[in-house]
Amino acid sequence: MDTTNKLVFQCFLLIAFAIISLITVKPIFSDDANPLKRQVVILAVDTNSVVSEESHMQMVDSIIGIMSKTENDDDFYLMPMNSPTDLIGPYRTGDNDFEEFAKLVRNTIQEAESNTSIGVSIDETIGESYNLLDMEGAPPGSGLYLISTNKYPDHKNYIGHKLDPLADLYFGREWHISTFALSGIPESNLEISTKLAGSTSGHIFLLDNINGLKSFTEHLLITNKIGKLIPSGEKKLTFNDLLISDIEVLPGTEYVMAMFFRDNNAGSFRLKNPDGLEASTGDRSSSSVLETPNTVIWIINDPIPGIWNVDVTGISGLVSSWYLSSNKYRLNFQMPEVVPTDEAAVISAFISEAEALSKISLDATVEADVTPPGLSTVSYKLKDDGSDGDSKSGDGYYSASIPAPLSEGKYEVSIQLSWPDVKYSLTRDFTFEAKVFPSITMEPLYTSNLFIGEEYTVATIYTRIKDSPYSILPSSIDAQVINDAQFNGILKLSARSPDAEGKAWMYDVIFSPDKSGQLATAFKAELSYANRTYSRYTENLILESREIPQAPAQNYSYTTPNDESTDSSETINKSKTNMLLVITIPIGVLFILIIPIVIYRSSLPKPYGFISDESGNSVLIFNQLKNRNPVKSIFLRHVITGAETGISEFAETNFIFGKGSLLITATGSSHTIRINNQPLVGSAYISDGTWIGATGKLFRFTTEKTYPE
Repeated sequence: MDTTNKLVFQCFLLIAFAIISLITVKPIFSDDANPLKRQVVILAVDTNSVVSEESHMQMVDSIIGIMSKTENDDDFYLMPMNSPTDLIGPYRTGDNDFEEFAKLVRNTIQEAESNTSIGVSIDETIGESYNLLDMEGAPPGSGLYLISTNKYPDHKNYIGHKLDPLADLYFGREWHISTFALSGIPESNLEISTKLAGSTSGHIFLLDNINGLKSFTEHLLITNKIGKLIPSGEKKLTFNDLLISDIEVLPGTEYVMAMFFRDNNAGSFRLKNPDGLEASTGDRSSSSVLETPNTVIWIINDPIPGIWNVDVTGISGLVSSWYLSSNKYRLNFQMPEVVPTDEAAVISAFISEAEALSKISLDATVEADVTPPGLSTVSYKLKDDGSDGDSKSGDGYYSASIPAPLSEGKYEVSIQLSWPDVKYSLTRDFTFEAKVFPSITMEPLYTSNLFIGEEYTVATIYTRIKDSPYSILPSSIDAQVINDAQFNGILKLSARSPDAEGKAWMYDVIFSPDKSGQLATAFKAELSYANRTYSRYTENLILESREIPQAPAQNYSYTTPNDESTDSSETINKSKTNMLLVITIPIGVLFILIIPIVIYRSSLPKPYGFISDESGNSVLIFNQLKNRNPVKSIFLRHVITGAETGISEFAETNFIFGKGSLLITATGSSHTIRINNQPLVGSAYISDGTWIGATGKLFRFTTEKTYPE
């Protein structure tokens, strides 16, 4: 059926059901101002098949009993499949008259005629149920439960033209079609039920034994967020056997629901409190019991802490014992969902009661079990003493510091609140994820012999995540001067190849000293990652600055002119002395000027290494260049431009030599440079054996001369 025909058929089907309902279904009015607050549950029972088996009748009785204790304020209807318009209901769970609903269902089944050979056209039941859910304004999660062992029509035309369109309608309203599969259900029924459940987010509950009944109970408890069953005993009994079931009741328990699933409607149950008294005498707790053929549900309100016992006897067959409890104490945790792998984490927990912080007794303990991915569990004791990650003693928050995660991945955490001499504990489970976060590193370049008034690139800062660049804004990096009292100068950052937002992952640290001395600084990066803001620091950078050496000043003395009677020979001697000064003073001044130049040039790294072509032929020796500018060779000995190499492929590059390092920098964009087959972006350090590709040619840098192979 194409989409258009299918939609037309669905509309026709809805109109038909609406007309039928106006004639045959009595109006049902809600007594709740907001019907969306409760769900509607319809039990569609094929009474002709169920009445034929006593065990089936008992199972239906047990289903209703379980739902009465696990469904909160839901409206229930019974819809006989042989007469879908003869509804019984609504009856609301929690009301005093809900027991009447169970009796009416039982009587309706018992009064039916046993017939296991007739077919059941479930499209009428599903259609009438849809109409009822629509009239009630049933919220999502409401739905229909089918119970039948008589055969459904299973030909393709029936399924495709009747059942599939109905399932689509249920799916559109988020209502489910589920099935209780009793023993003896035809295989074709199971296939159709599975298809309907799959199309409407429904479920199939196999109720051929009490284990299926227990699975259905767990489904309701989890769906309604009531809790999870805890096993307390299971045994196949003979009539004279005894099963003793222990129920551990923690301090702060509001109620305990003990549930027993049994093969048949027999046996006796005796409940004893921790003092050995039966629940009906000498105990402040109140209790209630609901017995159905296959289940016994015992609810103990406000029980005293300790071990309670239930003695089960007089049953022939399998008995399993389970329980759950509701505690007024709620165990809460505080921890980021994502933590970095390079720092310790803190797990914190606190106990609340009625949404308020509650301090537990001194004998209680809080522990956390942490399970890394693929590794063994490690336990930590959480303390409230102001140590080991706990920020404040006695504030009700229990904390423990755990080491930095060893690897990335999901870490499972289970927090337990326990008391002495009590076997079980209050638990809370959660997970956190460990990831590699972006980090900041620094590579020092020129850190000593920094002359006052000059500007130097003293270091390079990198921000990466693992081995990949991670760009940040310059404002995210802040210089932290350690010896601030001695600082006098200009310290700034210069981004390399910033993007359109001004972000970069490489920053040059530029320093211009104003006075001599030693400066100690580190750089702090404020980073944001995985919905967390955090800080990272570089190692300390020590910068030593000094004054440019100056030649000592020449002494000057003023000589008073002699009398005219001065001896002529003395005049001649002075003349010779003056001539000598005329010669020596310029030489001295020149010598004084040369000294700092020589010292400065000596402080600059000396070019070294060789460039060879891909055949191994040497094409460039850095310390034997003939085309160097004399002035540059003095003041910028450590910087060799591409033009000075005489190799046209290096026309737009600079080679900057450091102490044990060589930095190659691209100065233009017309020539593409590749370093070890990776594009050169800005600058990169090269080492012995590095391959340099330029305009289709391949060169190799080595620290020692190579020869053709």
